[in-house]
Amino acid sequence: MKIKDIEIPYEKDRSFRYRIFEVLPGLLTWSMFVAPFVLAFFAPHVLIFIFITYILIWFVKSIGMLVRNFQGLNRMESFMSLDWRSMNNDLQEGFIRTKEATPSWHYDNIGRVKDTKPNDIYHAIIVAAYNETREILEPTIQSVLESNYDMKRVILVLAYEGRDGAKSERPCLDLADEYGHSFAGVITVKHPFNPKEVRGKGGNITFAARELEIYLQKSNINPDNVVVTTLDSDNRPHRQYLPALTYLYVVCPDPLYASFQPVPIYTNNIWDAPAPMRVIATGNSFWNIVLSMRPHMIRNFSSHAQGMSALIKTDYWSVRTVVEDGHQFWRTYFRFDGRHEV
Repeated sequence: MKIKDIEIPYEKDRSFRYRIFEVLPGLLTWSMFVAPFVLAFFAPHVLIFIFITYILIWFVKSIGMLVRNFQGLNRMESFMSLDWRSMNNDLQEGFIRTKEATPSWHYDNIGRVKDTKPNDIYHAIIVAAYNETREILEPTIQSVLESNYDMKRVILVLAYEGRDGAKSERPCLDLADEYGHSFAGVITVKHPFNPKEVRGKGGNITFAARELEIYLQKSNINPDNVVVTTLDSDNRPHRQYLPALTYLYVVCPDPLYASFQPVPIYTNNIWDAPAPMRVIATGNSFWNIVLSMRPHMIRNFSSHAQGMSALIKTDYWSVRTVVEDGHQFWRTYFRFDGRHEV
C-alpha cells in the first residue's frame, strides 16, 4: 500500500463515496436524537421498549465497567511498583538475578529477547508546544528527568509552532540550553506555517520527527532501536514509564507492527480546575483505566509511543487532521495491511 493511500484526502479530492461515509456517523447520531420524538407520536410502545432495553444494557455495562475499573487500577498499581530497570538488566544479561517478587511472565520474556537488547534502545521524547510558557513546559522536562532511566539514552525534541505569533519559541530555546547537558541530545524545531496542513499538533510533531530522522542519521543511530513518544506540553510521564516502555519494546515479537499506549490520568492540576471539569476529568481517567483491560478496543490516544522505523514507513502522523493520535492507529493499520496492535 502506498503512503498516499493512507493520507486523508483534501476536500477537493474527496469522492462521493468518501463523503457518504464521512457524513454517516453524524447522521446516525442525529437520528438517535430525533428518533425518540418521532416514535413518541407514531409508536410509543416501541419507544418504551427501546428505553427499557437501553437502561438494562447500561445497567449491565456499568457493573462490568465498575469491575474492570477495580481490576485496571490494581493492575496499574502493581505495574508501577515493579522494578522495571532491574528487569531490563535481566533481559540484557539473559538471566534473572533477583527472583523475589518477580512476575511469572518475566521468566517467559527472558527467552523472547533476540538481537535488540535494552541497552541498545534510545528514547526520543517529542514535546509539542504552541503558546505554552516556561511554567508549563519546565515541569514536563523535569518529570522526564526524574524517570528511573539513563537520560544519556534519551533525546529530547522541543517542537514549537512558528505560526500565528506563537509564544513558545523563547521558553523552548532557554530550556534547551539549560537542560541540554542532561540528555543524549536536545533538538529544538520551529514548525513553519504550511497552508496544506491543518492547524494542529500533527503537522508540528511530523515536522519535528523529520528533523529527528536527520539527527539520527548524523549520529549513526539505528531507527530500529529508537522509540518515539509524543507528549503534550503539560504531560507528566510516570518515572517508570521509560523503563517499562523499553522492556515492552524489547520483548515485543515485532515492534514494527506495534505501538504503545500508556494510561492517561487527568490529575495534574485537578484542584485548580472548576468543579464540573473535575468530574469530567475523573470520569475520563476511570474510562482510560477500564479501557486498559480491554486491549482489543485500545487505539492511539493523546501521548503514545511508536518505533521510529514504523513512523518512517507511515510518513509519520497525518498533517490533515486535528485527531492525529487516533488517526495514527488506522494510518499504521492500513500501511501494514492490518498488521498493527496497540
